[in-house]
Amino acid sequence: MNEDKIKKLLEWRENVPPGRLVNPGLPPFDLLNASEWSVIGESPGQLELMCDLPEVALNPAGQLFGGFTAAYIDIASLYTAQSDVEGTPGFQSTINMRLDYFEAITQSPFRVTSEVIHRRGETRLVACHMYQGDLLAVYGLTTMKHQPLSKVF
Repeated sequence: MNEDKIKKLLEWRENVPPGRLVNPGLPPFDLLNASEWSVIGESPGQLELMCDLPEVALNPAGQLFGGFTAAYIDIASLYTAQSDVEGTPGFQSTINMRLDYFEAITQSPFRVTSEVIHRRGETRLVACHMYQGDLLAVYGLTTMKHQPLSKVF
């Protein structure tokens, strides 16, 4: 059973179209239309995205709901930390997350930048910025831990 889960995860990770972050087929990512996000810049330990803002993620005022904001930061941090690990990517676990909200996200698409700012062993500290136009809307700081897939499943 564990091997089957690993196989499905690896298949989902394969053949991601150029300029995209993920394939469809993972419900939490599908909820935020993550397969439609555009990768506009990437290098080891750095990522820049243009993200979709689906209606389902809005609060009654038409703003990105705070809990979904954390999901955007988590996904960006996950892929940024993963790009900073040598060898076969494993599984990134969020150890800690802090978010500071400055402006509401109300427009789609919006930009997210993410960068590993510190590393120690299998742990990465990732800083994320979410922009509404040119304004910094959210600052996120996430601690991620890399684990081999064999230790997760």
